[in-house]
Amino acid sequence: MEKIKVNKNELISVLKTNRDKHAQKYTEASAGYVMMVETELKKKLKEVRSGNDFDLNFHHLQKPESHVENYNDAIGMLEVSIDENISISMEDYLKYYKNKWEWCNYWSSQNTAYLTHYTNSKAVK
Repeated sequence: MEKIKVNKNELISVLKTNRDKHAQKYTEASAGYVMMVETELKKKLKEVRSGNDFDLNFHHLQKPESHVENYNDAIGMLEVSIDENISISMEDYLKYYKNKWEWCNYWSSQNTAYLTHYTNSKAVK
């Protein structure tokens, strides 16, 4: 199957739902990132104050990236279309309906620790 036709409004709804889920996860990952940076800063400050050699690199902590614009671009393109039914490819289907964008695996692997840290901190409170 090369392409299928889908209802534009339903597709927009799916994209908005997936965008909102991503935005929420990004917010949580960012909060977890900040918590982990604060923890690392405290450790580094102790190292500095100890008088021993210290390393100030934070290469293992990378700021999360938001991909909300990817969703917004797809939604915007659909909203300006005059067609009520849109042809999409398998690749489009996987991105839009299954939420499997080309950046998803990398994003998940980069942010799992932040999300876990955030979730665990909420469970403790």
